[in-house]
Amino acid sequence: MEPTDNKTISAELLRYLKQENLTISFFADKSGINSGTLSRIINGQQTISVSSLDLITKAMNLEKGYFYSLYATESCSLSSLDWRRLGPFIQSCAELGKLQIVDQVVSLMMDSLSYASHLFDCAEHLFEEGYKDAAVIIYRKVAESERYQHAERLALCQYRIFTCSLTKNQEHNLECALQLESYILRLGEAEQLDALKDLANLFLSLRKWTKARYYAKLMGHVSKNLYEQKVNRKSQRKKTIEPAKPLFGYILYANLMLGAISAEDADYEKALYYVSSYEDLSWVVETDEESEQTKKQFKDWAIGNKYLYQLMSGNTDVLEEYVDYVSVRKNEVLMALFKIVQAANIYRFDIDKYLERFKNIIMDQLERSENVGSYTTQFFDDRFANFLTDVGLYYLRRNNIHNGVRYILDSLAVSYKINNTANIVRCCSTIEKIRSQIDYSDLQKYAAFMKEVYDQDEEKVSVTVVNC
Repeated sequence: MEPTDNKTISAELLRYLKQENLTISFFADKSGINSGTLSRIINGQQTISVSSLDLITKAMNLEKGYFYSLYATESCSLSSLDWRRLGPFIQSCAELGKLQIVDQVVSLMMDSLSYASHLFDCAEHLFEEGYKDAAVIIYRKVAESERYQHAERLALCQYRIFTCSLTKNQEHNLECALQLESYILRLGEAEQLDALKDLANLFLSLRKWTKARYYAKLMGHVSKNLYEQKVNRKSQRKKTIEPAKPLFGYILYANLMLGAISAEDADYEKALYYVSSYEDLSWVVETDEESEQTKKQFKDWAIGNKYLYQLMSGNTDVLEEYVDYVSVRKNEVLMALFKIVQAANIYRFDIDKYLERFKNIIMDQLERSENVGSYTTQFFDDRFANFLTDVGLYYLRRNNIHNGVRYILDSLAVSYKINNTANIVRCCSTIEKIRSQIDYSDLQKYAAFMKEVYDQDEEKVSVTVVNC
């Protein structure tokens, strides 16, 4: 059955009853809708609720949402919009992935700013339920309606859009971060800490050290002030809005990030100083289960990072202990290998046995590209791409050309997926330097990859020209 052009849902229902030779009473029993209600719907005397529409659709043996496009048109043509009907309708459209209809209805509703609050709450609910594509549509509409205000709601819309928009494409993610920056200080205290943490993490993954350091320090400053207020508050009657994690954890995480950034600058003395800042937790007053788990996690990270920063500063005596430490922590093995290979390339020591020992973990990650532990996808993918190049360079230095080239080619593939231009250039320049030493089959793989990249880029350019 196909909806007839310029027909209403009630007309479609009446046509179905006549076609199937059914009485209103029979269809009422079949659908579970009161016969009087059904009669008024058919006669256009009563608007249809979403729940009734779904019952009618099911009784007509049609898939759920079949009439949603018609329903949106009818609902939006009424002289007054009813949130009690449209709210559940937007929810149902989101659940069924009917995003064009969500956009249609929300656009019309935003002609009246009185619906902004309802729509924002709806977006928050959809966001929490995991219907982020639909939520982003609403956040964008609400943000547009409040573009001339310095509203907290506007800032929260922009933050939600940011979190829902991140992909594996580094250039795209940088644009998302730059878009959020101007709204960060307008957020409420609870959301602001999470937003600062997310921004710092993203800039760290993009190797924008100055911005990463700025937001990590700001997160530390804000969280310290809030924690002091919480601890020193004489009266606990006023309930404060807490961020997603224990408040003291943001202080510790800021120091963790600042240590990592210092290490990237090869300032390992400062990195070790920051380790001591999240190793000593005597000042933390919380003793609940979640807080104890958080404290345990940071103490564990402190142990591992002490080994790491000593190794990166040239103390190879800690290598075996460091490997023993990470080998029983599956989610830390790859991150540790990233740095071990870097250190091996700097200080020129042998790590063949470790690469062989953890080879399966490396290959599994290459094939599955899964999230690892608490690391963000953006951060981990960038580090993994560079790690593969580092392993390739390690093998090339040891005159193992075949293994070296294989890892470089793998790195090229990963780097292209995440649009890591800097590492693509690094890989290609390495291949070109040793081209005369590479066997024919590997050169063919390299040529095939570069042709694929070229063809896809040409296709993108062609699409852009057509759209212009």
